[in-house]
Amino acid sequence: MPLSKKAKIWIIVLSIPVGLIICCIIAAKIYFTSDRLKAFIIPKIEDATHRTVAVGDISLSVFPTIAVSIDNLAISNPAGSSFDRDTLLSLDNLRIKVKLLPLLASRAEIDYIVITHPVIYMEVTKDGKKNYSSEESGKAPNTKVTVESSNTGALLLSNLEINNGEIEQVDKKYDAHMLIQGLNQTCSVEALPGENTMVIKGTSSIGSFSYGALKMWYLSNQPISGDEKLTYNLHDDVLSFDEAAFKVRDLPLKISGTISHLTQPELTMNLDVSSPGADMASLLSLIPPEMLKKTSGLSSSGDVKFSLSIKGPSSATMNPGISGSFTVGNGKVQYASLPKSITNINVAGSFQKPSAPIGSIGGGNFTIDKMTATVGSNTLDGKLSVTNFGDPNLTASFGGNLNLDEVKDFYPLEQGTEMSGMMKANVSVAGKAKVPQTMKASGTIAFQNVTIKSSGSPKPLRNLNGTISFNNQSIETKQLAMNIGESDLNLAFTLNNYLGLVMSDVAKTAGKPHATVTLTSKQLRTADLMSEQAPPAQGAPKKSSPAASQGALLPDIDVDANVSIDKLQTDKFALTNAKGSLNIAGGVVNLKNFNVNAFNGTVQTKGMLDLRDPKKKPFNLDLDVKNVESNALLSNFTTFGQYLFGSFSTTTTMKGDLNDTLGLNTQTLLGNGTVNIANGKLSGYPLTQKLADFTSLADLREINFKNWANAFSISNGRLNVKDLKISTGTTDFLVGGSEGLDGSMDYNLTVKLPASVSDKINIGGVGAQVLQFFKDKDGRINLPLNVSGQAMSPVVRLDASAEQNAMKNALQQKLNDATKGTQDDLKKKAQDALKNLFKKP
Repeated sequence: MPLSKKAKIWIIVLSIPVGLIICCIIAAKIYFTSDRLKAFIIPKIEDATHRTVAVGDISLSVFPTIAVSIDNLAISNPAGSSFDRDTLLSLDNLRIKVKLLPLLASRAEIDYIVITHPVIYMEVTKDGKKNYSSEESGKAPNTKVTVESSNTGALLLSNLEINNGEIEQVDKKYDAHMLIQGLNQTCSVEALPGENTMVIKGTSSIGSFSYGALKMWYLSNQPISGDEKLTYNLHDDVLSFDEAAFKVRDLPLKISGTISHLTQPELTMNLDVSSPGADMASLLSLIPPEMLKKTSGLSSSGDVKFSLSIKGPSSATMNPGISGSFTVGNGKVQYASLPKSITNINVAGSFQKPSAPIGSIGGGNFTIDKMTATVGSNTLDGKLSVTNFGDPNLTASFGGNLNLDEVKDFYPLEQGTEMSGMMKANVSVAGKAKVPQTMKASGTIAFQNVTIKSSGSPKPLRNLNGTISFNNQSIETKQLAMNIGESDLNLAFTLNNYLGLVMSDVAKTAGKPHATVTLTSKQLRTADLMSEQAPPAQGAPKKSSPAASQGALLPDIDVDANVSIDKLQTDKFALTNAKGSLNIAGGVVNLKNFNVNAFNGTVQTKGMLDLRDPKKKPFNLDLDVKNVESNALLSNFTTFGQYLFGSFSTTTTMKGDLNDTLGLNTQTLLGNGTVNIANGKLSGYPLTQKLADFTSLADLREINFKNWANAFSISNGRLNVKDLKISTGTTDFLVGGSEGLDGSMDYNLTVKLPASVSDKINIGGVGAQVLQFFKDKDGRINLPLNVSGQAMSPVVRLDASAEQNAMKNALQQKLNDATKGTQDDLKKKAQDALKNLFKKP
């Protein structure tokens, strides 16, 4: 049926508002572009926060729902501030969707609010400035939260979602640090019309929660999850925790109570936290896995109770009071791979810190009234009390016996580790923790037939017996005996001011740490004291030596030590009757008359080694060596020592530098001294072999001598020999010159041969007549030679200048003799003539 004219009119009239609405929606969509929305919204936020705001993109839709999407929002810290980061808050995306039609009926129905990856960084500087305080901007905020007492309209938020949030709080003024990562939250909010309450239901999870001081975590990387139901009373401004159950890793926690004055600058806290159904397993889950070996195979049981109350005002200037208690009863822990469990674990303690202004350092206490555990036949116990957190006063005592043979049954040891014997400890500490040197500390640790072997130390520590006692000033033992491999050691030592090793303030006030040590041993092998390390894999990069990587080789401690070792075995030498003393002060080692019997003689040394600079270690030593076997000693240090035999003595002073690997820097070596060798021989020495070939005298291949004497000096990498004389009885050797530490030779050698070998000498190119010129008045032949080349391949030649001088001197002598003969004849004739002239008739 066709519409009447009147009906058509009404349809046109009614369609006008709808058309207007559609037109407005289209116009709004066209007008409110991303740039216009930024220009409209950003100044409002900046004006409210007094901070710079940056937004990547904003989009808007208005029908059938109002939807807003904001990308890459960032709110900066106050302008001109010096915080560690530039941004207070940032997020990847914010989406809000509100139904339009319910708004017309005074109902707010929000489909969702989704926040993706919000990052909040809150910082308090050392002088108390906060990056999250509006006061830092220099302007008062122009926003205010008020709560109306009238009935509310309907509100429905179906889904509030936070994905992958991160919150970090750094308080440099009060040394506190909190980090929340992987925050995920879903919740809904509902307020019925005519009621003054809002009901909030949600589920929360945190991937990692850490809390502690700026340089260390007290609690680290703990996952948290839970469900909550909260009620907020708008009229009373009170948030109530109706149901709030969480888990910190496996530890269950329940929160109940209220937070009042939620919209006011100062909140009033009245919360209780408890741990219903907690047990040992859930408590141990809080300990980082790296601190409990093989935790996957760990079983435990026992009763655990924990309670915490938070009461009092909380604001930017006030902290609420905190008090709590904790107990562990009849606890037991056992590793699956081991036969026995640690039992009777009992712990009881409490803590309390009263409400006080933020930054207040006084008050508070923490107490462990009982702490016991049974390990096989052993019982361990202790107590701890800390009062006044601002200036902590510590009282603690620990004690117990431990049969090391039983440890392997309770605790998984590293592969290759073995322990046996008995340890007994009794320790007590009392006093101000901030002034450790004034604390009354005392205790003893006793060892009885203890043996310890680890995979990195194949030579076990055996038969450890003795007692170490200590107080807050010193650590001392009168006798600590042990065996390591084939070595035995007996130690007595006193270490004073040992706290200065880790506390510089203690070293300044109480003095530098100082140790007095006495070491005696019947046998000490250096190989027993060093770990055996596998050689690096072929092609693997070489690691720098410890000396090269450390800033100093010695700890910051002064030492006076006395050593007495009957037999000292190094990797090259066997020494006996090693006695002496040394002093270490400020990184300088001073040897005081260290004596040792070695190589069938005695060696005495004194001097210093400076280890303060890891790259340059100067030394200055005086050596007095008497009657040692030269072959045994010098074979380890020189190229000719393996060919030289005899009773060797030397007095020398040497100084120079060691390099960063403790090797000798030969270019810096300086020294001087004298050498004497009695009743020795040179056998197989390349120089004597070459000398025998050069002269055709086979007897020179092995030289037996009665005495060897010379002076020497060392400089510029060379050994300078002066006035070396070797006497064999019939043949003498006179030597001067130098030999490089690299083996290069530059000597002038004179060989004094007896007249009996004149017919045996055969020097190529030199006739027998020339050899006559080298004879002295006793008929001995003084053969001048030059020695060059290397120690293992010497070159021997006649000294041309000496040869010429010898020939010249011989000819001059004959001339003198001839002249003298003629003069004698003339004189005789003159005398005869005079006699005839005055002869009487």
